[in-house]
Amino acid sequence: MRVWLIAGLAVVAVGIVLFLPPIPQDPRYHHFADQRTLWGVPNFWNVVSNLPFLLVAVWGLRALRSRTAFLQSWERMAYRILLAGVALVAFGSSYYHYRPDNGTLFWDRLPMTVVFTSLLATTIGERISPNAGRLLLFPLLVVGVAAILHWKFSDDLRFYFLVQFYPMVALPLMLILFPARYTRTGGVYAMIGFYALAKALEFFDYQVVTILPAGGHPWKHVAGAVAMLCYLSAIRSRRPLVQPGA
Repeated sequence: MRVWLIAGLAVVAVGIVLFLPPIPQDPRYHHFADQRTLWGVPNFWNVVSNLPFLLVAVWGLRALRSRTAFLQSWERMAYRILLAGVALVAFGSSYYHYRPDNGTLFWDRLPMTVVFTSLLATTIGERISPNAGRLLLFPLLVVGVAAILHWKFSDDLRFYFLVQFYPMVALPLMLILFPARYTRTGGVYAMIGFYALAKALEFFDYQVVTILPAGGHPWKHVAGAVAMLCYLSAIRSRRPLVQPGA
């Protein structure tokens, strides 16, 4: 029943997306609270605030040396894909904020989609079934890339929203409903919490400018990087709770 709940949630989410009319990209999305040019860099703080993603990805490489962080080889490969996605977010998002429009936004969202889908497959493998996670890794990556390409060529965000938000609903459900295969689950909960904070900072960009310098969007990047830092830190120091092959 727990597996059917997660699968049923995905079916319902797809059904809702198909029922909705196409959702075009709002051009106001590109208008951020802080648009200052400093040292010749447009939208300076929105650009440079992406650097933590690259630093976090490099820092996370140490987990690949651990003999206990991954019970199966495909999990190590999924982790490499996730790290690559996090590192590329730094470049893609910086490029977008340097010249914000729909064309550059594609390069911002593409690596984020890689992060969302690889994280979903990894969590399925850790919580529900290692074989299911292994078999779903590349199909989910393909679905994510297809969703972002669909938006690029049709200006319809429905499937990108599905790829972005379904994992953030399914992940906590899997953490609650299924037993852990590794220690350090708290790091995953912290990741979800900081990601929620990042979305709030993005949404209230103009309101936050009265509290924090440069508005909410640069701090959204920082919160997102901290979210990944929490997750990668948990991976680096976790230990298996079950025997290999279980």
